[in-house]
Amino acid sequence: MSKRCGASAAAKDRSRVAPIRYKDSKGFQVRRGTGRCPLSGRAAARKLHNDSRTERAARSGGRRWRRMMDFYAAVDVSLETMNICVVDGDGNVGREAKLETDPDAIELFLAEWGIHLKRVGLEAFCYSASRFTALAEKGLPMICIENRHAKAALNAILNKTHRNDANGIAQMMRTGWLRAVLGKSESAQTLRALLVGRNTMLGKVLNRENMIRGLLRPFGLKVGEISVGHFDARVRDLLPGKKELEAIVAPLLDARNSMRLQLAKLHRMVLTATRSDSAVRRMMTGAGVGALVALTFRATVDNPARFKRSTNVGVHCGLTPRRFNPARPTRSAASPNAAMS
Repeated sequence: MSKRCGASAAAKDRSRVAPIRYKDSKGFQVRRGTGRCPLSGRAAARKLHNDSRTERAARSGGRRWRRMMDFYAAVDVSLETMNICVVDGDGNVGREAKLETDPDAIELFLAEWGIHLKRVGLEAFCYSASRFTALAEKGLPMICIENRHAKAALNAILNKTHRNDANGIAQMMRTGWLRAVLGKSESAQTLRALLVGRNTMLGKVLNRENMIRGLLRPFGLKVGEISVGHFDARVRDLLPGKKELEAIVAPLLDARNSMRLQLAKLHRMVLTATRSDSAVRRMMTGAGVGALVALTFRATVDNPARFKRSTNVGVHCGLTPRRFNPARPTRSAASPNAAMS
């Protein structure tokens, strides 16, 4: 009786230790009443095979996941370098880099990863037009955002760096809280450069002529009202008898004459551009519309399709409707207050 009781007690002790309850994260079997016990050789080999197969599936699944998931990129361009940031749909940063300002380098960086880009953001500034056009021609989904909206969104960033700006613009691309800006065509940019160059040259010529007038005035010499073609001869007629002053003013007159010749070349280019554009010639048929006004309007609007209504063009040019003019407020005749007055 004592032997049977002893055997049953030993069996109870063995049953209390033998059953496996669970496996922990490190691959050890944990038994009740004992510490950790390593896996046997066959179990360890099976676990290693399963882990390697799971890892291979995770890598291949990660590649498929990157191809299926939408990614959003942003480019913060400066004069010499640019920062690129790519985020996924959850806002996690997938890749960052600092490259030279070259569209080919951007395309290579984004293409070698093999991801699907839904939006690529670029902030509007002086380099945006050329970079936007070059990247859009390479097939990237480019979006140029308004710089004031970008500034308001990026003000929340504590450390203002190009890297953080790229990350912030990428987050704007992901959330969609942005206003796209239409980049102007190369022809519109060329026409604008011509108009700005002519206007700048004209201002420099007038400043040079006014400076010559101011130099002669303390000596009692007054040029008076004179045409552009007779200005040089009029000044030289006032200088005889004052050799020192003539030696000072003569180089200024030569520089003024040279600037006038270059201004005439730019003006002829403006007239040539006017003749070659049928829309500009049609606008010049209106009263008070000349070549400069028509070309300026043409370069400003560029693509008329971007305006839903014609009334938006005046707002785009900075014109205030008369109804809301703060200097001279008036009321519309359709309002009941205006009808009663």
